[in-house]
Amino acid sequence: MQFRLLDNKGTPKWEISRWTYSPEKKRAIKETLGSFPCRYSMVSRDILDKCTTQEKAEVLEWWRVTSEAVNRERVRNQITRLPVIFKDLGTLLDVIQDNPKDLAELKQHAYAFKDAVSRVVRRKSRQQKNQEAVNSVPA
Repeated sequence: MQFRLLDNKGTPKWEISRWTYSPEKKRAIKETLGSFPCRYSMVSRDILDKCTTQEKAEVLEWWRVTSEAVNRERVRNQITRLPVIFKDLGTLLDVIQDNPKDLAELKQHAYAFKDAVSRVVRRKSRQQKNQEAVNSVPA
């Protein structure tokens, strides 16, 4: 299986392809199984229907790893983009007193940060529970 990021003008897409042997051409040919936008959370059913069981496992594992990397990057971006204002409570209080618009923007950043952190915490606790379940299964 091959996964290739297509750099088109709109939404970037992933393309999934594989090499198969063609008896009539007597050589290996590249067969494109399909493409899908990066923002989708799952590989489409029509692509998976063309795959063997082994290939499906490969595609799903690749997607899991890719999704985790994308989510990590998204969280990292949200955290690093937080305004410097958060680091200085004195400035924060001044802003709140001076300008209601800044306060509204600050709230948005706070919600984004809280959301990102809670997602990470939920995922970590889920992974920990799964690990504990695996470890507690009697052999």
